[in-house]
Amino acid sequence: MKFNSQKSILGASPIAGYVTKLFIFGVDMVYALIAITIALLLTGDFEFERLNLLLTWGPVLLLAFRAISFIVFRTYLLIVRYVGEKDYKSVFYAVSLSSAVFFLLLKFLATPFKPKEVLPIVLVDYFVLLLLAGGSRIVLRLLFDRLRLQGVNRLNTVIFGAGELGAMLLNVLKQNTTHNYRVTAFFDDNPRVHKKYLNGVRIFNPEKSFAGVVKKYNIKYAIIGINELPETRRVAFINECLEHQVKVLKVPPTENWLNSTLNLGQLRKVRFEDLLSRPPIQLDQEGISGSIKGKVVLVTGCAGSIGSEIVRQLLPYEPGLLIGLDQAETPLAQLELSLKKEVKNKLFLPVIGDVRNKAMLEQLFATYQPEYVFHAAAYKHVPIMEHFPSEAIRTNVIGTMNLADLAVKHQVQKFVMVSTDKAVNPSNVMGASKRIAEIYVQALSSRGDHETQFITTRFGNVLGSNGSVIPIFKKQIEQGQAVTVTHPEVTRFFMTIPEACQLVLEAGAMGKGSEIFIFDMGEPVKIVDLAQKMIQMAGLIPGEDIKIRFTGLRPGEKLYEELLDDGEGVIATHHPKIQKAAVRANDYHEVQADMAALVKLMDQNDVLLLVGKMKDIVPEFSSRNSKFSVLDNSEISK
Repeated sequence: MKFNSQKSILGASPIAGYVTKLFIFGVDMVYALIAITIALLLTGDFEFERLNLLLTWGPVLLLAFRAISFIVFRTYLLIVRYVGEKDYKSVFYAVSLSSAVFFLLLKFLATPFKPKEVLPIVLVDYFVLLLLAGGSRIVLRLLFDRLRLQGVNRLNTVIFGAGELGAMLLNVLKQNTTHNYRVTAFFDDNPRVHKKYLNGVRIFNPEKSFAGVVKKYNIKYAIIGINELPETRRVAFINECLEHQVKVLKVPPTENWLNSTLNLGQLRKVRFEDLLSRPPIQLDQEGISGSIKGKVVLVTGCAGSIGSEIVRQLLPYEPGLLIGLDQAETPLAQLELSLKKEVKNKLFLPVIGDVRNKAMLEQLFATYQPEYVFHAAAYKHVPIMEHFPSEAIRTNVIGTMNLADLAVKHQVQKFVMVSTDKAVNPSNVMGASKRIAEIYVQALSSRGDHETQFITTRFGNVLGSNGSVIPIFKKQIEQGQAVTVTHPEVTRFFMTIPEACQLVLEAGAMGKGSEIFIFDMGEPVKIVDLAQKMIQMAGLIPGEDIKIRFTGLRPGEKLYEELLDDGEGVIATHHPKIQKAAVRANDYHEVQADMAALVKLMDQNDVLLLVGKMKDIVPEFSSRNSKFSVLDNSEISK
């Protein structure tokens, strides 16, 4: 019984479709009859006797031509909710062709019409039918849209960009029913389109009318619909939107559209990264490819935010084998899943392991003989490492020593170490441990009895990385909590993850050994300003909807970060965003003795002696807001 019921429903659908097509075809034929009737009346001063001409061969043939044209151009294949340009074109072609044939017949064959009446009759009939058939389709679409939107609470939206992309975006929003945006205005910087209309929507000058339009139309969202908007203009527009509590969405590049069609699910909210006004990084693609292609490459810490991006950016350069080492099982499995194609092609090999385990690393190097190493594995959370200095040394120092020693032993060509600006004039255990790792790598590089090129890269905070302030602030805002900032003056350098990893690859390719490369991080950003922007991006008002609460500096935290210490200078490179630090030389044998002493102190369970030795190795290490501040200028650290 259930099966028969389904069958009857399925069988009714084609019949309903035929009925609809016949109805549309019949209506168009009625329009054709009305059009020729009006044409006869208008050209004959409304003498109703002329309607007798409808029964002559001319109008009858015209109706026959209309019917044939409607069938040829399929004007009856109409779905009201999707009526658009193609439907109007079909009507235009059908009416134009049949009118042209009708005119030729009246012109060259004997008819009851006077010669001077032929052209007026054809023209009036032509335009009236276009108005009726085409206009009815427009009216149907407008009525459908009006009925469809009744009761729908949509948010007033402005599109920035009244060009081709903006027009496409408007059409997509009008045709799609699964979103909450109602386009009520356009903004465009081009003065030639100001005060004009695009598909019924007025275009405004954002410089003069922004605040007024937002207030008048109660704008809640703005969508950036310009393909090549200059960075400075984009940032300025986003900032203006945020100041007026307007949320901003951006359209993905056209090459990322699905099947060359914009999918509304691809619209993305702007992030803080979008407010970093920086030109795109130009890479030496040939140089990077030459150093990577066909080689066995090892990336440590590959499941972290930096390591995973390095992996993704390396794969297009076609390494012979890319080994990803990490001790975190779940993130490593997730990375492997995200690289299904590369895993299938055996380009990526995930390996569970710990840089502190030298025996495991020895086996890894012996088995795969990596030629290129990117060392991104590290403990990097400042407050936590302040409580566990021995663990910071075990991973950041000893882990680096293990890898560096094996790189020399197994004749690795290049070893690129990912360091941090916190290693400069360190104020915390984490930064000092990274500086000690730098010192060891530099000393080993200068030893002169091997061919391995050791290269160190330094950069500041990476937006969106694990443990960065962005996810913390986002969660606090989503939960309606106060955003916590340590100090109103705390300032940091910021860089996006892709930017940082691009420069790591570039520095690795250009390095010849013993360099510490410093990345151009742009202008420093106040953390309180970042918090305010993120609150505004959520469409809220800082200080009113979401409070900002200052909690005080954390152990080991500075107000400002630096990329060079007092004893270092910089040397320019061919890349405008990469400079080379002129660092002090370190004797390998002295550094090796310091490392041995440091390792020995780790087993004594005396953190003051351990951190004191770190300060001995890194004289510029001065603790801030930390229990280890007592060691500064103290005999304990000697």
